[in-house]
Amino acid sequence: MSVGGAGIPRLQELTYIESAALAVAGGEPFERIRLAILDRAEELARGTQHDGSFDPAKWHRRRTDPMSYVHNTVDVLKELMRLGWVERHVLPSSPRSAYAHADVTYEATPSGLAWAELVRHDRLGGYNALVGALLNAHPQFEGYLRLVGARPDSTTGHLTVPLLRNDGPSGSSHERYLTAFVSHVTDASRAGDLGWSAPPDVIEESLRGYVTRAVQRAEARAEQLRAEQLRAKERHAKQRSAAGAGVRARVGAETRPDEPPVSRKRFITLCEEAAVRLSFASAGCPMDYISHELLRRWTRFLGLANFSYYAPGPTALRLWATGRVDGSGDRLDFQRRVGREVRAAALQALPQIWSTPDGHLDDASYHPVWRIRAAVCWKLRISDDEFDAAIDAAYRGEFPDLGFRVHLDEAIQLRAPGSVRPLVLRHSTGHHRVFHVMSLFGAHNNEEALTS
Repeated sequence: MSVGGAGIPRLQELTYIESAALAVAGGEPFERIRLAILDRAEELARGTQHDGSFDPAKWHRRRTDPMSYVHNTVDVLKELMRLGWVERHVLPSSPRSAYAHADVTYEATPSGLAWAELVRHDRLGGYNALVGALLNAHPQFEGYLRLVGARPDSTTGHLTVPLLRNDGPSGSSHERYLTAFVSHVTDASRAGDLGWSAPPDVIEESLRGYVTRAVQRAEARAEQLRAEQLRAKERHAKQRSAAGAGVRARVGAETRPDEPPVSRKRFITLCEEAAVRLSFASAGCPMDYISHELLRRWTRFLGLANFSYYAPGPTALRLWATGRVDGSGDRLDFQRRVGREVRAAALQALPQIWSTPDGHLDDASYHPVWRIRAAVCWKLRISDDEFDAAIDAAYRGEFPDLGFRVHLDEAIQLRAPGSVRPLVLRHSTGHHRVFHVMSLFGAHNNEEALTS
């Protein structure tokens, strides 16, 4: 398998690089590297699935399946080779061929050994060094940071992708939605303050072209599937006739004739994908939708950028810098918006959300934590982690003079979207508590800060 190219590797978690680099430095073979990455994935799942959905048996099955996480292992090894931290070597071409590489070991380069030693003893320093390596290896990584405002030559502090709510009737046509979407994006671009702009004809052509091609591919796949099902039915009919018995053959699940190849939900997602591609290309850093998803995840983990679909204002995907990195390679300077002053500012921003017209706190209102987090983080251009740390600090009494009290509750008011997470705080007993809604009360209120 080739290890060339500078595209964004398909790594959902940057910590896979750490796991693989340490395993390679320790002389472990491919199979042990695979298990190290799988262990890291299980650890992350265990730490984030607070709703009781974590399934140890599922991870046991993955661990005993030699084809599980092979793609992840190959991708991370390719990245280590691209970064110059592992000597180039042939890798499995598919999960089915992984068995032939199970005992293969890889040679870490001097720089790879140095990074493994650094991240082992100084994790923050190790990941700061990783930023420099990624900047050198991936122009799109540097471009993403520049567009969201995290580089010295950034010209704006955010990139905004206009989206459109699914407010129309479920039976309305895809064409009507697409027409409205194109008009919406065009108006938003004309109004400015997106971090990018494009002429109306370019917007129309780009959005319609992407969505139309995707729908045509889906229709072709659906037509192919229907033809295969028809041939299967005819084949089984002949078999039953030849057998001369009333044995009912199983053909498998069939597609419904009236079922569209692209659902309403999928069509709206295609429009979002088209808008993301248009936005980044118009801002000077073309990339596909999956690369953008990975980069926004990486940069959030690295404390350099954040994103949200739910910040106040017109519906949009907003991406913004939460820090700044100057330089490249091994000569970097980081400035992240973190610490006590940032957390104090986050807490002081909360009353504006609950204030009534006369300036008093609305003691009756509870809101989903993820909505409040999005509003505060967008307003202050900070990370989700800093918001959560601010609430945790208030809960622990580190800011006694706020003038209000933060109330948290574990009740689920609204189902949280997939791109957000609940607020998880460690109780004094050592157990974690998961909170979904919050409110503010005046300092005179005698209710407890936390409700059961």
